[in-house]
Amino acid sequence: MDMDMEHTDLLEDILRRLPSRALAISRSVCKAWRATVDHHHLLQADLLPLSLDAVIYNIDQMDAPKLFARRSTTRYITSRLDYLDNRPGYAEVTGEITDYCNGLLLIVADKVVNPATRQWASLPPLPCACVRRETTCGRCYCNRYLVYDPTVSPHYEVFYIPRIPRYVPADVACSTEWPPSPYVMHVFSSATNCWSERSFRREGEAAGTMADMKSESKSDGGLYYSAHWQGSLYVPLRHEKHGGFVMRIKLWNDNYQVIELPKGGKGSLFRLGKSKKGVYCVQDIDGRCTFKIWLLSESHGAIDWVLNNEICFETAWRIYPCKNPDSGPWKRLENGPWISQSLDQKESLLEKDVNLEVANEYNKAVSKDDFEWDSDDENVVTTVDWPKKGSPGAPAHLFWCLGFHPYKEIALFHDDYRSATFAYYLNSSKVRYLGIMEHEYYDVDISFAYTPCWTMDLPGST
Repeated sequence: MDMDMEHTDLLEDILRRLPSRALAISRSVCKAWRATVDHHHLLQADLLPLSLDAVIYNIDQMDAPKLFARRSTTRYITSRLDYLDNRPGYAEVTGEITDYCNGLLLIVADKVVNPATRQWASLPPLPCACVRRETTCGRCYCNRYLVYDPTVSPHYEVFYIPRIPRYVPADVACSTEWPPSPYVMHVFSSATNCWSERSFRREGEAAGTMADMKSESKSDGGLYYSAHWQGSLYVPLRHEKHGGFVMRIKLWNDNYQVIELPKGGKGSLFRLGKSKKGVYCVQDIDGRCTFKIWLLSESHGAIDWVLNNEICFETAWRIYPCKNPDSGPWKRLENGPWISQSLDQKESLLEKDVNLEVANEYNKAVSKDDFEWDSDDENVVTTVDWPKKGSPGAPAHLFWCLGFHPYKEIALFHDDYRSATFAYYLNSSKVRYLGIMEHEYYDVDISFAYTPCWTMDLPGST
């Protein structure tokens, strides 16, 4: 579509009057519109979640979320949630994260929070019956999934996906397919501010029967890592014999299909995530420090897991910072380019209001940090020559995947023993040390790669 200069000027004048979200959508209309928006820098993209600035995480259900981030991020965004309620200690008791999507957190079972703008909204009670309170029942607590794309709409949805009933007669369990078709789920929409039932039809085979699937309140606790990619929600399922499956829920036509996870891992230790190329699965091979990273390929209608990387992080503990000041190439990087947010920073931020001026200050501070994900600097070491398997008798360091960079081929890993955190570049097989992520004497319970969203239009916000 070609446009003359007069029409281009007219189009620019019209587009300039649109809000950021509408501008983001207008870029997909045609090449001319996209060129006009980009050439004249009309889109305030800095308000949208376009950069990875932190890891937000919980170490205990009774504690507030914590922030491990760029230094500039810790000066502008707090992980403390005291503003959710006026009762003293409320944030520390009910600050557990159950899901995350594009800048929004799902807190416990009934609150959606934007930490950047400190806006939050309460969800109405889930209409389905539960013998115990939702906040104490693992079966109603760990299977809510947040879907939010601020480039398309300010509205978000929360999917409640029922697990297998706790008590099912043996003959019924052995003869009933799971997941069922139709699969009836409760979905909350911020556009209507209510829950509604939606039925999803299965494409292809089921994962097995009810008897095959592993569904317990404790084991379900590790199923909160989902992925939202190109209009589909990918949710993990457990299987007693085969380890695990992914349920791909197609949001545009209310269908779903079951995809088996790669085999060969340590039990059901895996993590789903989204990065630049699509949906990834990090598979724990030995329950300690060896991982395989798979990419879900969906070309030409065929769906298959393709091995992207295999790495053993045992070598990492030999070279990243420890008490010995002469311990390898990272010997002077104990603090790293990222830091854990201090208590003073959290409390100071809570005393200040958040507005667009703060958002502009934040984005300028981030640009001044000049922290690009460049693997050609002194913080980086290559992993190409590292052994693929751990050594017998090596220190029992436990490594975990914290999440994925949503826009670049980078996975974040963490060593619980020394609290060291680093970025692993999937394309170059290099590791960049980020810093010490403090979590005292507890393991990280849940974590998400955090991309701040500064759009101040959360529906139903208080």
